[in-house]
Amino acid sequence: MARPLRIEYPGALYHVINRGHRKEKIFRRVADREIFLEKLIAARRKFGIVVHAYCLMDNHFHLLIETPNANLARAMHTFHASYANWFRVKYQLVGSVFQGRYKAVLVERDDYLVRLSAYIHLNPVRAGLVDEPEEHRWSSYGQYLTGEATELLSPATVLKYAGGPENYRTIIDRMQGEDILPEEMYGRNALIGGDDFRAKMREQINDRSLDANELPEYRGLKQVTPSAVEQAVCARFGVKKSDLTKKYERGEARRVYLYLLKRRTALTLAEIGKLLGTSGNAVATAVRLFEKRLEHDAKQKKKVDNIEKRLA
Repeated sequence: MARPLRIEYPGALYHVINRGHRKEKIFRRVADREIFLEKLIAARRKFGIVVHAYCLMDNHFHLLIETPNANLARAMHTFHASYANWFRVKYQLVGSVFQGRYKAVLVERDDYLVRLSAYIHLNPVRAGLVDEPEEHRWSSYGQYLTGEATELLSPATVLKYAGGPENYRTIIDRMQGEDILPEEMYGRNALIGGDDFRAKMREQINDRSLDANELPEYRGLKQVTPSAVEQAVCARFGVKKSDLTKKYERGEARRVYLYLLKRRTALTLAEIGKLLGTSGNAVATAVRLFEKRLEHDAKQKKKVDNIEKRLA
């Protein structure tokens, strides 16, 4: 079966869903959900995505994601694989964690966006897990009631269209008693929106002419570039670029450089390896060892955190 076509452009909004293989649980313990959200934050940092809403159930998840950099496929592939690999190791599993490739439904803004976010937050109620959506710990609804933004979540856009937290709660209360058609939440042909929106999206398939600079609300949300990481590391450690890229260099600055290239840029392991004259596998090993070191070296972690703040 052919894979569904992905439409990508700067500022696109998606309802992303996936389930466990054979509908098995993808979250067995509280720690699993915590790791999932940590990895989602890592994807947000690395790829510049915006998370507008989320809800974690036992055997599936819902995300409402915006991609200022037109990179849903890369962001989700990295995030998806990272959690699946962690889950397999954690529970000593062989085979698939998820039922297949995630489903991504392209969403129009305005009322469509508000209703979709409300549906996501009402999932635990419809499943009979709780009586009110705020009782479910593993969704973004609690932050919608306060309007609070965090490193993970940005509720402002949806709340703007909804008319604020109080109006959003009214919408939630009203929708609890409604019958919602599947196509309202999962779309037709992976699209949710009006006729004009649907026609426009069809025209933009494979269109690469859109520029994020043409969308003022996304200025400043671009991904961290390799050159920005290079400049930040050189400034912090007082070294030259050549000190970071020498093939046999084993200094602290190079280790931090490798780590931040993987963590904060969209480069693949192979691309990082090519940049530094080594292999993708060598990069993966070096980063893994450095991550373990950071767990026990508070001084080193503080240095890295300060560089990340500068990048942000």
